[in-house]
Amino acid sequence: MKKLVLIPALIFASMFPAISESGINFSADIQTKWGVAAPWTDSENAGRFTLGKTSFLAKLDAYYENCSAYAEADFSFDAANMGGGNLTNGFNLSLGELWLDYTDSFWGVRVGRQKAAWGKADGINITNVLCPSDMSSFSAMTGDNGNLSVDALRFSFNGNSFTADAYWIPFFTPSSLPLNEGNPLRRFVVPSSVEFPIPGLGQTSLPVSIGEIKKPELAIWNGEWGIKLSGYFSALDVSLYGFYGWDDTPFLDYSILYGEPNPPYPAMPNGIKVGGEYKHMGMVGADAAFPIGETVIRLETAFFPQRHFQKSAAKIIEEKNSSTSVETSERRNELSALAGLDWMPNGWTLTAQYYCDFVFGNLDNLERANAYEHGMTLSVSKSLVNETLELGVSGILGLNDFDSMISPTVKYSLSDYINLGLGAYVFIPGPSRTGKYGAYKNLSSIYISAKISF
Repeated sequence: MKKLVLIPALIFASMFPAISESGINFSADIQTKWGVAAPWTDSENAGRFTLGKTSFLAKLDAYYENCSAYAEADFSFDAANMGGGNLTNGFNLSLGELWLDYTDSFWGVRVGRQKAAWGKADGINITNVLCPSDMSSFSAMTGDNGNLSVDALRFSFNGNSFTADAYWIPFFTPSSLPLNEGNPLRRFVVPSSVEFPIPGLGQTSLPVSIGEIKKPELAIWNGEWGIKLSGYFSALDVSLYGFYGWDDTPFLDYSILYGEPNPPYPAMPNGIKVGGEYKHMGMVGADAAFPIGETVIRLETAFFPQRHFQKSAAKIIEEKNSSTSVETSERRNELSALAGLDWMPNGWTLTAQYYCDFVFGNLDNLERANAYEHGMTLSVSKSLVNETLELGVSGILGLNDFDSMISPTVKYSLSDYINLGLGAYVFIPGPSRTGKYGAYKNLSSIYISAKISF
């Protein structure tokens, strides 16, 4: 643990010889979250731990004249996800951010590992495509910060009422997926077996194995580019976005594996191997926010020209029976949008959003079932007892399948540095189809949490 703090300190000390004459700050959080599957889940899950993460998050920032630097490292143990992590047996050591920054009166430059959240949506990604998502575990998916850092060079320009940020990301960072053996979320990405028809034998269950997921070649021409232009006016704030790079999640390929032939019988299928690759993506978008009395209205939209969409596994396998070269995706135009409002009267906080996504063209060959997907989110909280107690509930409802996720919370501050929490994640399937959120119904959990800051 001491090494985790000492290494960033030594880096800063070597880069800023006179740093003791300016400023250096260290802060840290120790937090833990334990949860069990709720009693109403099925008998195989009820009462079993779904959350068990304890982490030490250290932050170090320093500044000297126009220069600044920041480091953030997270050392954690996830007892409920022994199959994940950069280290074995549930331990994980990650470098959240590590960057250097120079800022003058009109311009600035930042280089290193950094995070940036685009857009004004709350918990829904519309234009927020710069940083990939962490979906490697249930604790990561339900945590406060689900985005990963990118290694980037950022140029910034600042005026009285505008800012401009230009990004070059030379090294591609994909979303973190739960593909490790033993990860309880792996079955939501790749099933353990697939029913496959064999002529004369009917349906048989073939085991699924994961092969190579090919990343883009590490070359200067494979870098990603992003730009954000923002204006701040008396009546509203508005931003424009542009991005060209790689889709953060891979497009999967499916191949049938065969055993040795046993004459006079031919070789029989004995498994399915799943591989994948990443493909290019472009996006242009905009957002705006403007106040009306005590209410703030937020609008956001993004257009993805000729974006790749995953073909269904059945279609890929069918095409491989007649062709040696099969594409795993088809290209379609996509339009996403969101409208939301924030209202904060007398200790209350209310946030409501409607979001939608439309894919143009025929979807017969694609994994996606609905051309138009939409939903709603709602979050309500109230501060009590001199703002030491906070009661809240948030939720999301998918309007295609009417599946949902509801999360009630109770938070209590023992002091400015110690916080306790109690809450739940409740996943509810739709009446006719399970749906995106209903698929996690057996991960519905009740949890406790604690956090100490110093």
